[in-house]
Amino acid sequence: MNVGLVVTVASGQVILNTTKSLYRRKIMKRIIFIITTIILLISMTFPTTVLAASMPTTTITSVKAQSKAFTVKWKKKSGITGYQIQYSTNSKFKKGNKSIKIKNAKTISKKITKLKAAKKYYVRIRTYKGKKYSKWSKAKSIKTTKESKCNKDNIQKETHCTNNNNHSIKCGNMGRWFNSRSELVAYYNSEVSKWNKKIDNEEITYDEYYKNVPSGYECWSCSYCGKWTGNLKHY
Repeated sequence: MNVGLVVTVASGQVILNTTKSLYRRKIMKRIIFIITTIILLISMTFPTTVLAASMPTTTITSVKAQSKAFTVKWKKKSGITGYQIQYSTNSKFKKGNKSIKIKNAKTISKKITKLKAAKKYYVRIRTYKGKKYSKWSKAKSIKTTKESKCNKDNIQKETHCTNNNNHSIKCGNMGRWFNSRSELVAYYNSEVSKWNKKIDNEEITYDEYYKNVPSGYECWSCSYCGKWTGNLKHY
């Protein structure tokens, strides 16, 4: 009886151990399945950058500072799609990074604008082909220049004096802006001569003549660019 009892207990332990083993395997399979699914979803949602050791690297040859901008130049490389420029005010590129993609492999320079004046920036570059990227080049530092009054005046001219209607004052009925007052006066005299010639040659009537020939003028200049415009006066 004792032997039978021992065998029964032993057999029960074997069955119990086997059940526990199967349960653990099922749990492990579920855990592995869940982890694999999460990794797959992350890789699909947030594609990672592939660094390729065989990709040709490039280097920055020069960085030229300007007010609120700088121009970076680099060595041209072949067998690539283009370049990626990264710049930041942080020397370790830990925060505040901004990137620009250059999609033409033949391009060797880029002007970075809309920066702060008198601010130090760090810039680096790498090549890419498809989704493969090379290692970053050695970073270069550059400090943008202070914004001078001359620069402000140039910006004001570029912003305001690009057509007849965006000067500091409206354009006159002459319909144009002249580089100097003397140029404006010469235009007035040419208009008078034109209509005098027409009446002398009997090409127009006296009514048409007095309606069109200027009897005088008034003029003014733009405070931004210094050009002149004005109105022709008629009888």
